[in-house]
Amino acid sequence: MPEERNTMDELNSVNTTEDRGEAVETEAAEEPGMNELKAQVEELKDRYLRALAEMENMKKRQQRQHADVVKYGKEAVLRDFLLVYDSIEKSIMSAQELYPDDEHFITGLQMIERLLLETLKKHGVEPIQTRDIAFDPNIHDAMMQVTRPELKPGMVADEIEKGFLLNDRVLRPAKVTVAA
Repeated sequence: MPEERNTMDELNSVNTTEDRGEAVETEAAEEPGMNELKAQVEELKDRYLRALAEMENMKKRQQRQHADVVKYGKEAVLRDFLLVYDSIEKSIMSAQELYPDDEHFITGLQMIERLLLETLKKHGVEPIQTRDIAFDPNIHDAMMQVTRPELKPGMVADEIEKGFLLNDRVLRPAKVTVAA
């Protein structure tokens, strides 16, 4: 019996060695295929990560565009209201010239002007400052140059038409004269 056990142990050991050899041969045979699969998996993973990053960028871009539409979407309507403001401003100047004694009428027009400016302000519209500042081509539109000894060259001399900003973006540049 002890001999049988040794023989059995030897057979098991040979079978295990043969199985290991077959496994090594199988792994060697599968390795090229596995390398191809691993390469494909890596490529697909890379493509997935790139697509995911692109989706995140697209989402952020859409959020910025949506915010801009909300912030500046009313630009055309507000620009039309500036024409109404211009008419009220001209009416005040005409009333002051033609009817200087009619204080109630002039005061009423000035109240309408203030109300319109306050309403525009609620919607992010602010007048562009032109008094005592240097000409800035980003917010001013120079209509002509004038000689004013009291002003340094390049300073805004007069405002011809009021300009406005919408949320720090030029809605309409101020039309001005510039000191030469």
